[in-house]
Amino acid sequence: MINTTNDPTTPPTQRSIGELVASIRDEVLGVVHSEIDIAKKEITGIAVKAGVVAACAAVLLFLLLSAWVMLLFAAAWGLQAAGLPAWASFLIVAGVFVVLAVIAGLVAFLVVRKIRAPETTIETAKGAVDAVQGKRRANAVSYDDTFDELYGKQVSARVSD
Repeated sequence: MINTTNDPTTPPTQRSIGELVASIRDEVLGVVHSEIDIAKKEITGIAVKAGVVAACAAVLLFLLLSAWVMLLFAAAWGLQAAGLPAWASFLIVAGVFVVLAVIAGLVAFLVVRKIRAPETTIETAKGAVDAVQGKRRANAVSYDDTFDELYGKQVSARVSD
């Protein structure tokens, strides 16, 4: 009973192996195309929402920066209203920002100085390279070691030459 049609409604018992394989391929391709279409629709929706969020964030940052500039002017003019000359008021506000910038730079410098290379990762990577190159580490465990030889043996991360 060989059915020469590739009709998925035909019962599997009446289809040949080739027809079944072709049917499976067609069904898998249909599922893949459906999943791709669903993913495109979801990603499009997410991209639109991300664009709206990015635009709102840009407007927010612009308005906050504008408000910040206005607050700085208000501080300078407030100092001027307290009796200082206008130039001194603006100089004081600018000086406060220079001091804050120096403090931030000093903190950043101290944090950067404490950054060290990832020693464990480097040692592990060197061990992997040595293993690929066929080098054996000093005191490393071997498949040829007996239980008596292994007992008390300490594994080292140092490479033997």
